[in-house]
Amino acid sequence: MRKTSEKSENLKHENLDNELIILPLDEADDLSSFNCESEELNDFLKTNALLDQNNLVNRTRLCFCNGSLVGFYSLAADTIETKNVIDGIKSYPYRKYPAVKIARLAVDSRFERCGIGTFLMKIILAQVVSTCDNIGCRYLLVDSKLESTGFYEKFEFKVAEKNKKTDFVPMYLNMQPYVQKEN
Repeated sequence: MRKTSEKSENLKHENLDNELIILPLDEADDLSSFNCESEELNDFLKTNALLDQNNLVNRTRLCFCNGSLVGFYSLAADTIETKNVIDGIKSYPYRKYPAVKIARLAVDSRFERCGIGTFLMKIILAQVVSTCDNIGCRYLLVDSKLESTGFYEKFEFKVAEKNKKTDFVPMYLNMQPYVQKEN
């Protein structure tokens, strides 16, 4: 059984990657200490994440540092319409491309600006590349909060052409260069 600790004072900013571990969400996990700036994300993790996972809607992974729950992400299957991307396949015969969606991504407020979000994105990218080895998956998607678009742009996500007038910005990343780099 994994338990999270309330202590964040011991968090070291240098070599943080060496201290972080990713584990699948489990019913034995103590999620009570997690608190990010978004009540919606807090509620999702504590109320819906395990239910959604059990219903095969998404998969959630938790990030721990020295026993403390410092972040999480959830991935789900999705699609994106061909007209909403600028780097698609010429003469692609279908209306939509297969994709993986970052359904949720959050870092505990006590651990912000420590590189955890970047670490989680690197893990997600590696996980999606692995997925691409097993099934067709052209894009990684996210509906970014307005204040988070810069974070995703650092990873070369582009704004999708649809839904530009919402509180969330649909963004996508072409996975083909990442897969080619691994092969």
